[in-house]
Amino acid sequence: MMKYQLLALSAFCSFQRMCTAFPSTLSVASPLRACESRVLTKGSSSDDSSSVSDEVLQSLKAKLDQSKSEAAEDVKPVEKDNKSMAFLRKIGRVGGAANKNFVNVVGSDEGSTGRQPPASRSTASGPRKAKEAYTECTVMGTIDDMQDPFPLTSSGTEWRGISDRVMGGISQGFIKRETDLEGRSANVLTGHVSLANGGGFVQMVTDLALDPQMNSVDASGFDGIEVDVLCRHEPRKFNVHLRTPGTFQQASYRYTHTLESEGKWELVRIPFSSFEGYGEKDMGALDTSTLRRVGIVAIGEEMDVFLGVAGIRFYTVF
Repeated sequence: MMKYQLLALSAFCSFQRMCTAFPSTLSVASPLRACESRVLTKGSSSDDSSSVSDEVLQSLKAKLDQSKSEAAEDVKPVEKDNKSMAFLRKIGRVGGAANKNFVNVVGSDEGSTGRQPPASRSTASGPRKAKEAYTECTVMGTIDDMQDPFPLTSSGTEWRGISDRVMGGISQGFIKRETDLEGRSANVLTGHVSLANGGGFVQMVTDLALDPQMNSVDASGFDGIEVDVLCRHEPRKFNVHLRTPGTFQQASYRYTHTLESEGKWELVRIPFSSFEGYGEKDMGALDTSTLRRVGIVAIGEEMDVFLGVAGIRFYTVF
């Protein structure tokens, strides 16, 4: 409203100046003269009307500027949810990692005995080597050193994801390849584990045999399995699951480990004797001569998951 008043008064002052220049052309009884009487102070003449009107305009402009300043002070900036942004950055959904491809882990179930489709390839993964260029993991002991294009392993197999959704759960997660996670190339499992509907896990897995017809490898010449792992979630726990061709649905040999610190790489060595059967009665000891699959798992507790793996190998104690 004040804006329109200023415009009207500006037009009025211009008209008044015209009245002074051409007095014979305008009637004193015109409506604008009536308006003039409201603006001029009592007893003022038409000769000083212009200066008085300018003073009124300056006063109104000052009031308008003051109103704008007060209105700006009333607008408060929206406070950022620093905790939410910190978590999104932590799991790679914002920041540099947000530009990398994520692959939904919902896929095959824990109990499948056949090979399942791998995680989708990133467009930046590069060409795949010929099958003859790979060496089976039991020859050199290396399952994956994360140097081949995702989702390939350095032993010629492929990573894929599994969640509890195939059994009615609502956990969700993603697997991806980070090329510089605290200085190392790594597979990263992110997401949320929910215990609703009897579920409670997400995992990344790979088969071990280079030849699909073999279905398993003989790792009896090794003493255990070791993993280079980093986590950014609480609790700082993760599981390693091993399966053989004889294990049934939801059954596997499992080991649970709690990391010493958050956000730092740790080498975790697990003797084969530490794996315990889960999911069936009388499973017996793990038969390392017929290992079919290995999985890195977040399981058993409500948690927001960030789990990185930079290497996984068999080891021997000399």
